[in-house]
Amino acid sequence: MKSTLKFCIFAAGVALAQGVLAQASPVTSQLLAQRVEMAGGKPVLKPAGDGKPGDVLQYSATYRNTSAAAAGKLLATVPVPPGTTFIAASADPAQALASTDGSAFSPMPLTRMVKQADGSARKEPVPLAEYRALRWEIGTLPAGGSTVVSLRVRIDSPVATVAAKP
Repeated sequence: MKSTLKFCIFAAGVALAQGVLAQASPVTSQLLAQRVEMAGGKPVLKPAGDGKPGDVLQYSATYRNTSAAAAGKLLATVPVPPGTTFIAASADPAQALASTDGSAFSPMPLTRMVKQADGSARKEPVPLAEYRALRWEIGTLPAGGSTVVSLRVRIDSPVATVAAKP
């Protein structure tokens, strides 16, 4: 599981860096992954370290405008790494958009049309395990300004594979 957590952090960092590179620099970003533990009924953030199934991680992305001019049309995107499930209502700020593919974003909760046996279609919620990224429309980030967005995920249990009988 040690490699699973490290992969989750690496995958999130790569996706975050790609989002910033697509924007005009001088906006920089830094992704921080921390384990969420409960102490006295309150969440406490600890270094991520090695994770195991069921652990909750918080990804916080800090965006900084290092220029002397405001940066407009800023979109802050944080991936939900494979092997994790987004935790409902953990987006901060709450007005995040979500995506199942990292390209098309919509307001939460995500829904999809599912064809029924009788041929009709019904709108159903997309399972949180299928969310792959969240995006916030930050707008304008003033010169020298910064903003932080965050989300929480739970590390999934490994999927058991069944060997085929000869």
